[in-house]
Amino acid sequence: MPAWCIAVMLAVTFLTAGCESFHVLSPERSAVLLKKIEVGMTEAEVIDELGAPQRREVHGATELLFYRTAWQLAEEAKWHNPIAVRDGKVVGFGKPFSEDPNRPATEPGSADSAWLIEVSPAER
Repeated sequence: MPAWCIAVMLAVTFLTAGCESFHVLSPERSAVLLKKIEVGMTEAEVIDELGAPQRREVHGATELLFYRTAWQLAEEAKWHNPIAVRDGKVVGFGKPFSEDPNRPATEPGSADSAWLIEVSPAER
């Protein structure tokens, strides 16, 4: 087998392995992450909506679930990751929980209990 053929096969193998290890949510699931996940949902409901998280971290009683989003939504998502879970329920999300995973749970129904994205029309 020629050396160039081996090099091509190796390149395809490495590229395929790299894609599998960098799982990103589809644009549709990224939108679900930003619009539908709320405090009080169960961890199972989150996983049903988004699939398995790309990364998990455990800090005491809090488990942080991280999801990679479509690049178009990455700017908004960086403020919404991770999803903080205690006793099987979502207690909050975002940068405050990554900085202090043991912070008090967010109250359901508060402004911080869901990720609200305001979209305004483009200025003309």
